[in-house]
Amino acid sequence: MADKLRIYKGALRLLGPHELATLTDDRPERYQLDDAWDDAVEHLLTQGLWNFGIRAVEMTADDDEEPLFGWDYGFLKPDDWVRTAGISNEATFRIGFEDYEDEAGKWFANVDTLYVRYVSNDAAYGLNIGAWRQPFAKALEAYLAFESGLPISNDRGNRNDLYSLYKERLTKAKTLDAFDESVKYSPAGRVVRSRFSRRFGKDG
Repeated sequence: MADKLRIYKGALRLLGPHELATLTDDRPERYQLDDAWDDAVEHLLTQGLWNFGIRAVEMTADDDEEPLFGWDYGFLKPDDWVRTAGISNEATFRIGFEDYEDEAGKWFANVDTLYVRYVSNDAAYGLNIGAWRQPFAKALEAYLAFESGLPISNDRGNRNDLYSLYKERLTKAKTLDAFDESVKYSPAGRVVRSRFSRRFGKDG
């Protein structure tokens, strides 16, 4: 489980010998991290389809939205939308659906109901620090250190190294998150499908 103070301490360790005991310490490095925090978290959320941030909603067409030419219905994106993970015209998301348009902060389609999975920056989803896995938190540490590096350490060479470390950690975090997703939704094996077919087939 991640927490903000631990992430701050991790970022400062990357920048050199800095001490921080609490999130209210009256220290310049803490203020630099505070300034960078919101934008850094938002940036990280846009970089992957993080399982902890995925929210699924049913959306009905907005009567106040002027339909785009060629489309019958408009849907305003949710306020907490960060990145789209999937759109379907049925609630299970098992059937592919590409008959929509994404334009100017809205979706347009020829059906009056859409089911959308997206990365959310709601406090219960993407901004729920307690739900962040360690690889995501470690990538955020490196990005915070990169964003705050010049004001705190005034070392440009170090800042370039921090960006490389951030990219390395981000790749690892995305890989592990995608692996968890594939395990969660992996299809049944051949033997299981065969047994299922015999049990619930036409003669079942």
